[in-house]
Amino acid sequence: MNEKSLTVLEQYDLEVKEIYRVKGNYGCETKDGKYILQEYNNSNEKMAVMKKLYDYLEGKGFCTDYVIINKDGEYVSVSEDGYTYILKRWLFAEESSINNLRHMCLGAQNLGNFHQCCQNVAEICQGTRGFHPGENIVNSYQRHNHEIVRIKNYIKKRKNKNYFEMSLHNIIDRYYEQAQNAVDVLKKSDYEVLYESAVKNKTLNHGSYNYHNIMMNNNQVFMVNMMKINYAPQIQDLYDYLRKIMEKNNWDIHFADDVLESYGKVRSISAGEYEILKTMFRYPEKFWKIINYYYNSNKAWYSEKNEEKLKQFKKQENLRWNFIKNM
Repeated sequence: MNEKSLTVLEQYDLEVKEIYRVKGNYGCETKDGKYILQEYNNSNEKMAVMKKLYDYLEGKGFCTDYVIINKDGEYVSVSEDGYTYILKRWLFAEESSINNLRHMCLGAQNLGNFHQCCQNVAEICQGTRGFHPGENIVNSYQRHNHEIVRIKNYIKKRKNKNYFEMSLHNIIDRYYEQAQNAVDVLKKSDYEVLYESAVKNKTLNHGSYNYHNIMMNNNQVFMVNMMKINYAPQIQDLYDYLRKIMEKNNWDIHFADDVLESYGKVRSISAGEYEILKTMFRYPEKFWKIINYYYNSNKAWYSEKNEEKLKQFKKQENLRWNFIKNM
């Protein structure tokens, strides 16, 4: 994003007092509050659907970074150099801390409320194409497993393996077996039924609910960056949220119990969903992310970051399995 993008602000009825950079975007201070200008690579129609959802959530008591309409009545604005942007209301709040139990419990309770309110959004999406089906996690895991095999074969053929590649070579079969076992269990679970039901009944999954995308103001949670919303089983949101919390808190089962209890106060987790949640934790997702990043990066130079991530992952493995056993 460059300074030419600021010409977009002329398309809004705003009296801008101050402009500053924030996380690759431009923040704006006005007499009416804070706004943020973001690049946007989708259609005006998609944003119209999002605005309907924002309005619905606001009516239910949620706080979100909803989009602002420009002077022409459009949600998407085009700058002088042809790039497209949206302007969103921003919030007087602090970023949530993944090590702060109160923050994470408030976030979990907010997620449960969001799921309760978004069981069926057919009426919200009337007159629009609505949202798209999200990723079927079984299909996603199967694709990851094929990639693990491809990476294994690639490393096997490498003549001069570095330390990271030797480490992968020694453990990749073990984690492939874990990954395949998780897929086999998921196939026998209620997951496919839940997925088909979510798509048919238009049940919303946030798609990117994590500590980066929730902000705090005392006990109020603000949801931001909601562009990955889709139709999928809502247990996927809870898994994504809890997995990142556990990775950053050494798989502390007591921390997890409090987070799950906060979620369960507003939306109960069925026995079938709980088994799916447990099975998703059995999938070595962090391992796949590490080796996928390695495989798609430049091999001409050695990344100590990859080595450090793999060491950290291996160090936490006993903790992860202890967490799974105690779920």
